Amino acid sequence: MQHRPIAFIGPMGSGKSRVAEQLARRLDRPCLDLDTEVEQRARQSIATIFASAGETRFRELECAALRDVLVDTSAVIATGGGVVLAERNRDLLKKHAIVVWLQADLPTRLERMRDERAQRPLLHGDDPAATLAKLDAIRTPLYRETADIMVETSGLNVDEVTDQVVMMLQQHEAAA
Repeated sequence: MQHRPIAFIGPMGSGKSRVAEQLARRLDRPCLDLDTEVEQRARQSIATIFASAGETRFRELECAALRDVLVDTSAVIATGGGVVLAERNRDLLKKHAIVVWLQADLPTRLERMRDERAQRPLLHGDDPAATLAKLDAIRTPLYRETADIMVETSGLNVDEVTDQVVMMLQQHEAAA
C-alpha cells in the first residue's frame, strides 16, 4: 500500500473516526483525528470554539491543522464533516492524500450519533435530521469532487467497512 496519507471525509455519523482507527491498526500506521488536532492546538473543545469564536474561526484552525498533518506523514486521518467546505482544504486533500469518502443514509447516521449531540455543535437545534439534510445538500457535491474512493457504510459494522476500504485502496493503487 502506498505511503501517502489516507484521509477520510464524509458526513457526521458516517464512521470516519472509528474506521480510521481500525484501518490505521491494520496498516500499522499512525491515526490522527483532525478535530482532536484542532482542540489540542486551540486548547479548547470544538463546542467551545464554536460558542466563543464561531464556525469561521474553527474552519481557519481546521485548515491550518490539515495542512500540517498532511506534510510528511503516512497517517490515516479522520477529518470533520465540514473539512470540504474550504476549497483550500479540498485542494490539499486531493494533492497530498488518498481521499476516502464514507457515506451513510440519514437514519443510520442519526442512530450512530444519538448519544453524541452534546459534542456536535451543528446538531444543537430542535431537528437534527433537518440539519443533517441541509448540510448534506451543500456538502455531498464537495465530497464527490474531493474523493478518490467512496464506500457506503449503512448497515455495516466497523470491520466490514474497513474490509471494503482495504479492498478499494488496493484497487485504487493497482489503477494508479
